Amino acid sequence: MTSDATVEGPTTDPTVNAYLAAFADRDVDRLLELVAEEAAWSVPGDSEIVPWAGTHHGRETLRYGYFGPLFEATQPLAFDILHTHASAGAVFVNGRFTYRFRPSAEVLEDEFVMRFTVADGRITSYRIYEDSLTLARAYTGDPTLGLLS
Repeated sequence: MTSDATVEGPTTDPTVNAYLAAFADRDVDRLLELVAEEAAWSVPGDSEIVPWAGTHHGRETLRYGYFGPLFEATQPLAFDILHTHASAGAVFVNGRFTYRFRPSAEVLEDEFVMRFTVADGRITSYRIYEDSLTLARAYTGDPTLGLLS
């Protein structure tokens, strides 16, 4: 665990609190310090449409396959934690975000639940539950994305 991980924050887990702080700062190096070497990341969606979607394994894959594309494509406008719950090594974070997507200039407000699994001060797995279709539509600027003609 990194030295900047503290118990202060929205959850009872210092690793998740440190992750949320580093995510807010968009500090990829700090984020990766909090992630286990072979961590599994799951972001629902089609990676052919939304570059950071899909399943990612390992720190370097996260650097270039998740954090890089996500941070490049989004401008955060708001990020709020609504509720957290921790149980048996899993930490659940419910919140909402508002992002402007640079490719389309569309703004999306969405609610999410993130599930972190933490062991020995490192995040070993992550999954986000969000409206991936609406996110893809906002990212691409195509409101008909996913609709049959």
